[in-house]
Amino acid sequence: MNGGETRAERIVVRGVVQGVGFRPFVFRLARRHGLAGWVSNSSRGVIVEAEGPAGSIDAFAAELAGEAPPLARIDEVAREVIPVDGRGPFEIRTSRAEEGEVTLICPDVAVCPDCLREFRDPDDRRYRYPFINCTNCGPRFSIIEETPYDRPLTSMRRFAMCPDCLREYGDPLDRRFHAQPDACPVCGPRLSLLLPANPVERTAEIVSGRRYVRMPEEVAAGIDRDPAAVARWLLARGAIVGVKGLGGFHIAADATDDDAVRALREKKARPAKPFALMCRSLESAKKIATIEPEEERLLESPWAPVVLVAKRGDPALRLSREVAPRQRTLGIMLPYAPLHHLLFDDHLEALVMTSANVAGEPIVSDSDEARERLGGITRTFLDHDRAIVNRSDDSVAFVERGSVSMMRRSRGYAPYPIDLALDGGRVLAAGPELKNTFTLLDGSRAYVSQHIGRLDSRATLDFYEEMVEKFLGWFGTDPEVVAHDLHPDYLSTRFAAEFARRRGLDLVGVQHHHAHIASVAAEHGRRDRLVGLSFDGTGYGTDGAIWGCEFLVCDLAGFERAGHLAYVPLPGGDAATRHPYRVALAHLFAAGGVGLAQESLPLFPDVPAPELDLVLQQTEKGVNAISTSSAGRLFDAVSAILGVCHETTYEAQAPIELEALVDRSATEPYPYGIEDGPDGFEIDAGPVVRSVLREALDGVDAATVAGRFHATFVEFSREAVRRVADGAGTRSVALSGGVFQNRYLLGRLREALISDGFEVLTNIAVPANDGGVSLGEAVVASEVARLERT
Repeated sequence: MNGGETRAERIVVRGVVQGVGFRPFVFRLARRHGLAGWVSNSSRGVIVEAEGPAGSIDAFAAELAGEAPPLARIDEVAREVIPVDGRGPFEIRTSRAEEGEVTLICPDVAVCPDCLREFRDPDDRRYRYPFINCTNCGPRFSIIEETPYDRPLTSMRRFAMCPDCLREYGDPLDRRFHAQPDACPVCGPRLSLLLPANPVERTAEIVSGRRYVRMPEEVAAGIDRDPAAVARWLLARGAIVGVKGLGGFHIAADATDDDAVRALREKKARPAKPFALMCRSLESAKKIATIEPEEERLLESPWAPVVLVAKRGDPALRLSREVAPRQRTLGIMLPYAPLHHLLFDDHLEALVMTSANVAGEPIVSDSDEARERLGGITRTFLDHDRAIVNRSDDSVAFVERGSVSMMRRSRGYAPYPIDLALDGGRVLAAGPELKNTFTLLDGSRAYVSQHIGRLDSRATLDFYEEMVEKFLGWFGTDPEVVAHDLHPDYLSTRFAAEFARRRGLDLVGVQHHHAHIASVAAEHGRRDRLVGLSFDGTGYGTDGAIWGCEFLVCDLAGFERAGHLAYVPLPGGDAATRHPYRVALAHLFAAGGVGLAQESLPLFPDVPAPELDLVLQQTEKGVNAISTSSAGRLFDAVSAILGVCHETTYEAQAPIELEALVDRSATEPYPYGIEDGPDGFEIDAGPVVRSVLREALDGVDAATVAGRFHATFVEFSREAVRRVADGAGTRSVALSGGVFQNRYLLGRLREALISDGFEVLTNIAVPANDGGVSLGEAVVASEVARLERT
C-alpha cells in the first residue's frame, strides 16, 4: 500500500463505461489499494468516491484508465478533492440518473473467449446455451430502451434471474457482476423453431432449395428439446432457414449447396449481388479465402464485422458458384453470437448469412414480422424470445495496405460516438438517400447512427424517424442546427425541413460532395484547405446537374469546384443506372456522335434493337436526359462496352464487376484530355471511351482493357491534383466517395499521390460511400454556424 496523508477524491470516469464490467473492475482495484468509498453508474458516467492514503489514490486513479476492461473506452478521468469523512469499506452502489448528463452505449459485441470456453464445456451449467454472455461480451445496443444501461431498462427485464444467476450478478468478484443480459437455461431466453407445418404434424415436408425433405420422426422429436439441432439438420439438407441473431434475422443456407443458394437468389430476387458468408472458424475461412494477419485480427475482434477477403485460387472447401459470382473477394464473418456456433457441425463449415429483409427495407427483427414479410423466402425460422429493441445490420469492412476501411458501419460499432479533434456545435444531420445514416454532433463528439439503408420507402423512413428520436433521447442532444443534402426530393431533406420547422431551428443545406470531403477532414481534425477528390455515382450539384467526379478545394465551411469530369447527358436519368448500356451509348455519343454510338451496337446483342434505337434517339435529341459528371457512370459505361454488365440488379454492380476483372499488370493509360471550362477545368473522357470501344471491337482481352482504364483514372486524377494543388497552396489531398471503395483504384491512386509528395487522407471510422455523408453534413453545418456567430 502507498503511504501518505489520508485524502478523499471524487473521480468521474466518462466514456463507454457502463455494461462493460467497469464497476466490478473499480471495486477490485479499490480493494487492491486498500481504499474506502463507493462506485456507482450515473448519467454522467461512472462516479467514484475514494478515501485512503494519498499515494494509493494516485495509483488507483492512474490504473483506472490503464487497466480498464476490454470493452471500456475511457474518454476522461476527472478528479476532485473532497472532505475526508471516514467512509466505510468500498462498495458498489445502485445506478442513478442525473439530468443533463449523457451515458454512452456500448455496441453489441461478439461472444468472448471466456464465455465460449464455458459454452463448449459439457460440465458447465451454460453448456451450449445460446444466450451465454458476461460483462465482456453479448448484446448491448440491440436490447437497450433507456439509459442508464440497467436490466429494467432493457428487453431482459422480463426474465427474472434464478438464484445461481442472481448470485453471480451480485458478486463484485464474478465476471458476470451486473452483466445486464446475464441468463442461463433455467431462467433466460429460449430458442424455438417456427415451421410451416401444422404443429401436430411435426414430420411435415420442408422446402429445401428446389427439393422437399421429410423430417424423420427422431429429428422432429427434437424440435422443442433442441431447436438448433433441427435447424442444423435442415441446413445440412439444403433448407433455407431464418435465424434470429443480435440485431435482426439472417437468412441462412448451406454455402456449398448449389440448389439451396440458387433457390435463395430466386426467392430473395437477388440474382447477382454477392452473399455474405459465416464460416465455422478461422480455419474454415482459410479453406476458401486468403486471409492476411490484419484481416484475421479484424475477423476475430469483438466487433466481428463482415470482412472482404480474397478468394483462394485453390479452395479446400468447394463453395457454390452462386455465392459471389464474378467476384475476386468473399465477404466473410465468424460466428459472433453463441447461437451461431450451434449452426455448424463437421459437415457445415460455411453458411450464406444474408440480412433478412425485403429489398430496400430495414432488417426484420421479430418473428411476426419475419413470417409476414419473408414468407416468400422461407417459412422456417430459428427464433428466440429475447426482443430486439434496436435493429442493426452487420458491419462490413476491408483492409487495404494494413488500414481498415468501413463499407458499412453498424453492428459492433454503432452507437459508439466518433470523437473528433474539432469542437463543433449541436447539429442533427439528416444524411443522404442511399446508404443513409444520420449524425448527431455534440461538441467534439459525433453520434453516427447504425446503417439505415435506402431511404425511399415508408418502412425505412419509419425506422429512420424511430432511431432519430431514440438518439436524441439517449444522448441528450438538443440540436441548434439541422443539416441536409441539397437534393430537394430526398425523404431525408424533407424530414430535416419539417424537423427544423417544428423546433424553430436553422436549416443548412450541404452539397453532397463537399460533405464527403468534410467527413474526411473531420476524422483527421482538419479545418484547413484541402484538395478534395469526391468520386461517386450521384450527388445533386449547385447547378442542378448530377455531379460525381469532383475536384474541390475546400475547408469545412465551403468549397470551390476546381474541376470535374466533362458533362454527359444521361438518357432516362436515374433509370439509366439500371441499364449501363444506356450510359455507354451516352458516353459514346458524347465522344464521337451518333456514328460512334451506332458502331458499338454489336457489343449489346442481348438488348432488343428497337430499344437501342430509342435510347440513341433520346441521347441525340436530349429528351429526358440530365447532365452528369459522375465517375460511377463512366465506370458503368466501360463495364457495358466490355460486356461485363449490361443491366444491374444491385447498386454499383457494373463498377464492382469491372474491378474484379482487372488485369493488374495492364498499367498503360489511355489518352484523355483536360481543358478549361466555365466552372473549372473539365476532364474529357472521350478519348478514353473511344480507345475502350476500339479495343473491345478488336477483341482485346477485357481484363487488359479494364486494367488500362483504371490506370487512366489514376493518371488523370493525379494530373488534376497537381493542377489544383498548385493554385490552392496545399499539399493535402482528401479522397472520399463510393468509387474509393474500389480497392484497386484507391491503392494505386494513393500510392501515386504519395510518390508526388502529397499527404493523402481517407475516411477511417465512417465509410467513404454515402454512409459517411451525414458526418460531413454535420461538421459543415456546425462550421457555418460558428463562423456566423463570430
